[in-house]
Parts: sequence; structure tokens; C-alpha cells
Amino acid sequence: MKCPIDEENISLSFLFTIFLKSQHQYYKHYLKDQEITIQQIPVLLKLLNHEYIYQKDIANDLKIDNGLLTRNIRKLEDQGYVTRKEDNENRRQNKISLTPKGRKFTTKIRDKGIQREEEIMKNTTITRQELIKIFLEIIDNSKEYNNKILGD
Repeated sequence: MKCPIDEENISLSFLFTIFLKSQHQYYKHYLKDQEITIQQIPVLLKLLNHEYIYQKDIANDLKIDNGLLTRNIRKLEDQGYVTRKEDNENRRQNKISLTPKGRKFTTKIRDKGIQREEEIMKNTTITRQELIKIFLEIIDNSKEYNNKILGD
């Protein structure tokens, strides 16, 4: 079944929103018996390939309000998925790391997400990896545009 959207009168932002809602629906179903929320998944995924990341860098990179991030990290810490340690050189910074439990869960959720994405893209003219490259280019261009126009 084709998506009934008028291609001439649609913005990429709207299409991204539709796709994200579809992704959220999947993750919400997948997480229904888990103690993790969909809002915490990007934080876990950000940590997956790093020994630790400073909390301020997570907030910056994921465009998450620091207060909201602090609450999510506290919940993840209470559930045993992450650890938060004060930086010895700058006590105002926290180093966030995955625990073994967090690494196991995050690897599983990442693999499930990739499996879903590959499945939904198998009959398209572009690969998942090509789409990722395009999305990253779009995101970088969007940031540059905003910096130029908004001065951020």
C-alpha cells in the first residue's frame, strides 16, 4: 500500500515526523514490558560506542534540555543501565557510562532497530546505509543554515 501523501505539497519535516511516529509506535510496542522509555533510547545509543560521555555533550548532541536529560539519566542510573561519575578535573561535569546491563540492553535495542529499518527498506531503491548518509548530510546542512540565519 502506497502512502497517500501529495509529494508536491509536503515538507521533509512533515515526512520525518510521520516516519518518527511510525518508529515510536514500534519502539513503544517493543518496550511495553521494559522499564525503559522511548525518550531514554537515544541517550543509551549515544553511549554505546564510548567508554563515557560528558552529560553536557549528550544534551548538546541530542538537542535535549539538560533538566530533562538529568531526569532521564537519574532513572537510567536507578535502574542500573548507566553510571554517572563526577569528573575529577571539573566537578561540574558528569561522565555518563553504560553498565554491563545497559550495554547488553542497548545492543539488543540497536540490533532490533537496524533489523526493522533493513526490513522496511528492502524493497526501496536506496539502502539503509545510503539513507543514513543522506540524513547526516541533511542534518549538517540544516545546522549550517540555522547558524547562518539564526546566528546560533
